[in-house]
Amino acid sequence: MDGTSDEELDLFGPETASERASIDDLLQRRRDAQRAAQEEGTLDRLAFQRRRYLQSARHTPEALGFETLRNARPMNFGEAFSQRERQEILASVHAHVSAHAWTTQRHGAFPTRDIPVSATSVADMVADRLRAVLFPRLEAHTGIDAGLWAFRDLFVVGYHEDHQRALELHSDGCLASLTLLLNDPSEFDGGGTVFEKFDLLVRQAPGDAWIHDGKLRHGGAEITRGQRVVMVAFLDTVGGATTALAYR
Repeated sequence: MDGTSDEELDLFGPETASERASIDDLLQRRRDAQRAAQEEGTLDRLAFQRRRYLQSARHTPEALGFETLRNARPMNFGEAFSQRERQEILASVHAHVSAHAWTTQRHGAFPTRDIPVSATSVADMVADRLRAVLFPRLEAHTGIDAGLWAFRDLFVVGYHEDHQRALELHSDGCLASLTLLLNDPSEFDGGGTVFEKFDLLVRQAPGDAWIHDGKLRHGGAEITRGQRVVMVAFLDTVGGATTALAYR
């Protein structure tokens, strides 16, 4: 015997603090590596799906496996808000405007008389509902997973006979755009969304979510009486249009 005690040879005894720290560090590095691999896989999937969508107008729906929104006519995704919910949204919008007024500087190239939905008391309800209604349908018409979509901007525009009556033709810097009429058409004359490519004027039923490719040139038709209140969303993939995945 060399004098070593049984206690010193106990390989299954309690871990020392340094041993525990080494094990914790090893486990954390393993978790970090797994998370990085998952994020890389998500980015690879996003890049592939986004690129496929941007090129989808060149292919048939049969080849793609979906009816593309790319360069297509605007689509009605159905009722997103009931009449009661629209009245709740409008009340929240009017309360905010009474306290803070409309903004006119949020969008540089094509400014609108608007407020961000995030400033209202119904922000969470609106965002949650639109995610549930829009994102699965966007997946069906773009091939981009519902979980990879996000709001780049979500706001309410107030066209008014004495203020901003219309919005000139333009395109949006996003993959898809939402237009949703909040108030009743009896409260204004004229209005609607014009789509240049299709020589089309869409006058939405209140609450219906109309979606179109963000690059389609469109504009707000002039109103001649009253006020038209519209919810608008710029929709894009998570993280927005990064340099590597820029809209082209």
